Amino acid sequence: MGAAHSAFNHIADAIVTAWNALTGTPQQHNNTNDEIRRREEWEREQSEERERMEREHRGMQAKIKWEAEQKVKEERERIERQQREERERHENEMKKVREENERQEAQRKEERERIERQQMEAKERYDDEIRQAREENERLEAAAKAEREELKRKALERVEGERLRHELEKQRLEEELTARVAAQAAEATRMLQEQEEESRRQREELKRKQVELESKYMAGIQPEVWPTPEERKRAEEQLLQPKEEYFHCAIAGLAGSGKSSLINAFRGLRNSSRDPAVAPTGVTETTLEITAYRDTVTAPPRSRFVWYDVPGAGTSKIKGWQYFNSQGLFVFDLIIVVVDNRFSEQDLIILQHCERYKIPSFIVRSKANQHIVNTMNQDYEWEGSDDERKFDDVYWEARKKVVSQTRANYRENLREGGFDPNKPVYIISCDALAALVHGDIGKARKEHQLIDESQLVLKCLEAVKARRF
Repeated sequence: MGAAHSAFNHIADAIVTAWNALTGTPQQHNNTNDEIRRREEWEREQSEERERMEREHRGMQAKIKWEAEQKVKEERERIERQQREERERHENEMKKVREENERQEAQRKEERERIERQQMEAKERYDDEIRQAREENERLEAAAKAEREELKRKALERVEGERLRHELEKQRLEEELTARVAAQAAEATRMLQEQEEESRRQREELKRKQVELESKYMAGIQPEVWPTPEERKRAEEQLLQPKEEYFHCAIAGLAGSGKSSLINAFRGLRNSSRDPAVAPTGVTETTLEITAYRDTVTAPPRSRFVWYDVPGAGTSKIKGWQYFNSQGLFVFDLIIVVVDNRFSEQDLIILQHCERYKIPSFIVRSKANQHIVNTMNQDYEWEGSDDERKFDDVYWEARKKVVSQTRANYRENLREGGFDPNKPVYIISCDALAALVHGDIGKARKEHQLIDESQLVLKCLEAVKARRF
């Protein structure tokens, strides 16, 4: 209580001192003894407060320690109690497990005994069934043996009956066969006589036709042979590849007439070109089978033309009157007959077949430039002078002579062959035609080479267009 009063006095003095400082009231100074007294009193109060707080602290520590010891003791007792309960529970469970194992062992023992009893009973039943089956098998074997003996007896009786019946049937069939063979022999004799009569008539008819053909052949009339539908279809499949949307043009004529050179010219190629697409040429016949050559240009109309180099007519391999049909020329859209100085018999036969099959045909006299040069050397005083004016004069004179003589000669040949003498004959040079097709028309004109090349190309285009469209 004194400590509280001292503290109150101390706080009151502080408040008064602060008020005097704020209001400007002069502070009253106490004497030194009062201050010492208050100081000692304050220190004593502080010491008493510390002792009280220490006592309270020691009491609190002792209480906390006692409470902690109590908690530890209680926790230890709880754990011991739990462990004791867990041991008791574990012992009870082990006891139950032992009891369950004993019960299951007793059940397994009973099950084994039951299975053994069942096995013994099954074995006894199996033995009984085996015994019964053996007895039944013996009984069935005895019955089967008796049945087999009975069947064997019946089979022997049936076989004997069948044998007798077969012998009777065989005898009847032999009699019928004898009668049938006799009838067939009579029929065969009759048919043989009829066949011999038919063969005799056919031999007479064949002899008559042979005599007729020989008389026609001696009179210069060749036999007319038309291809069968199968031959036409086979020729189309073998020759026209590719078939659709292409114009198939055959170049025919005598061996060595310049067919391969003409094919090269129609495709804008010269014989001397190193292009692998060039058709081979030579003095002798180089074409042994029909060979197709497509144009090397991929743009129409040239890309749609396929040119066929046909083996030459009149060789030892191909007879003249067989040439047209044997080569399958009747399947082409257009046929160009390449002729030499005059028409041969084979040229006329090809033209006749073209009219029979209504195939557009064109007569071409190639090698015109060579013929003109030969005429210049033979008929004119021309020895290869470098004078261009003299060359032009001589060239034009020789050209006029060659063209006029050729046209007159071919008109007479056509008239003698029974054709229209006004049928065009195109006089060309393969070099000029190649230049024209290739687009070098200015060069060809400058060298005075163009004769009928332009008309031939246009007429060929018109002919295939009219035939296909």
